[in-house]
Amino acid sequence: MDNTFGINIIPENDEERIAALNRYKILDTPPEGAFDNVARLATQIFKVPISLISLVDAENVYFKANIGMSNTRVTSRGVSLCSLAVLKPEVTVFENAFTEPCLLTNPNVAGQFGLKFYAGAPITTHDGFLIGTLCIIDKSPREFDSHQREILQSLAEIVMDEIELRLSAIEEIEKQQAYIEEAAATYEELLTSNEELELSQQQVSALNEELAATNQEIANANKELLVTNNELTETQERLLLLNTQLADSQELKNIAIEQAKLGIWYIDAVTRQFMPSCRLKEFFGYNTDEVMPYDATVEQIRDDYRNKVVNEVNAAIKQGKTYDLEYPIIQFRTQQLRWVRATGKLNPALNGRDSYFSGTVMDITEQKKDDQRKNDFIGMVSHELKTPLTSLSAYIQMLLGKAQHNKDSFTVGALEKARRQVQKMTTMINGFLNVSRLESGKIHIDRQHFNMKDLVKDAEDEAIATNMTHHIVFKPVEPTFVKADHNKIGHVINNFISNAVKYSPVGSTINVACVTVNGSAQVSVTDQGIGIKPDDMARLFERYYRVENNSTQSISGFGIGLYLCAEIIERHNGSIWVESEWGIGSTFYFSIPLAAN
Repeated sequence: MDNTFGINIIPENDEERIAALNRYKILDTPPEGAFDNVARLATQIFKVPISLISLVDAENVYFKANIGMSNTRVTSRGVSLCSLAVLKPEVTVFENAFTEPCLLTNPNVAGQFGLKFYAGAPITTHDGFLIGTLCIIDKSPREFDSHQREILQSLAEIVMDEIELRLSAIEEIEKQQAYIEEAAATYEELLTSNEELELSQQQVSALNEELAATNQEIANANKELLVTNNELTETQERLLLLNTQLADSQELKNIAIEQAKLGIWYIDAVTRQFMPSCRLKEFFGYNTDEVMPYDATVEQIRDDYRNKVVNEVNAAIKQGKTYDLEYPIIQFRTQQLRWVRATGKLNPALNGRDSYFSGTVMDITEQKKDDQRKNDFIGMVSHELKTPLTSLSAYIQMLLGKAQHNKDSFTVGALEKARRQVQKMTTMINGFLNVSRLESGKIHIDRQHFNMKDLVKDAEDEAIATNMTHHIVFKPVEPTFVKADHNKIGHVINNFISNAVKYSPVGSTINVACVTVNGSAQVSVTDQGIGIKPDDMARLFERYYRVENNSTQSISGFGIGLYLCAEIIERHNGSIWVESEWGIGSTFYFSIPLAAN
């Protein structure tokens, strides 16, 4: 590969970056209307003759969309300016290419094409890899301000959303194709089975004739047995009465459990001896006559849930707490993923018997699949809604800039209101997208060392800029270093503050604090609002749960904000909780471990 720039154009993570690009199955594919529309929108917004959506591979740059550059679909990486635009996460701009030393020998600049202006926004994956650009090109020098860079970056985010949506569609098509092939194979097996059944029916017909004769003989014998049965019936009634009186309640419970298709288990609280039922063995992929050790059972719990389940079991045994968890398991032989719900409690020692921990396990795989289908649908709809909203936001920003320049106060006010409404809708859609990513395991936690003091200060600056209705008091914070995802922890703090503003009277005071408690950074937000009833507190962090009463009917929301906060804190091995008194106010808390020295 010839490099015409005179500088290194291969980033250190190029192999991982190319691997991230390849997983989207988009390289060297035919044009698609969704991408052409975004590129065409870019030429209209910035009034340039050329707009490209490029994908930077190891040797070449492929154009997924090409507006204004003939039918060119691929060029060398060492020639394309897009190779420079994927070296940093910010928008790359050359306002006058003739003044850039690294471009003096580039054939697109020095040659017949005559490139004078270039601006490229990197297309960034959810896990941070720069796989390509949305760029605009002009053959005349021009200025490109920060506002225009933001719009170009927003359009690049639309392109990434379309790439993600395209990959989801491909994977769904592949999945459906597999279903079709499986159904065809099943159909062939059914045809063979039907032929065998026809032959069996003929044999059964012959047997039925023989059985008819035998039945007549049995009928005669039944008459003789009738008298005896009457005597036995009287005896059975007496035995049934005695058995009912003597039946052990535990046996009755076991029968009920079996009928409900539940697995049951028993752990001796002293010896930790583990005794699973036959159905429980089936759940975990063991044969009913096999030994299923407790340690092996724990190993079959999926890695990301294993420690949580073990800790909950130990806490239930030591503290007598009720145990109720949902978690995925990998079956012993088939390696099939199943979801189960396990419940249990500690039974104290009684009449010389040791205390023991027992409970039930229910297979909830189908319920989880239904939830996943719903989340996939919500994620798909949210992606579809986000694209026109982003375009609308870009147009509003352009119109707002023109109105401010023309000093049109009425239009500025109307556009500001429209922009706030678009932001509200975008926030709701992002919430649904985050729920979908959480459920599918695609949400990324970018851990880094930072000072909570600085993060709380950022929240204070944002509150000062956006809040005009409440007195928000931020208490002083000592240097408190953590290793966590800066943006997501900031999201939790801002969500707490936003809820406090929504659910407390105008003019009231909201207190925000961050202190160190038992090796953790603990953040609290206290309001003087309507408070929370005890029944609602137990379910406050559940997905889609909203408190319903006369005081909340006028407050919008879908019940996903606190659920997302709880999931973020759990992924940081932290805790989240609330203390509240109805009619007086609430304090929301979360804590995450401090960074190791």
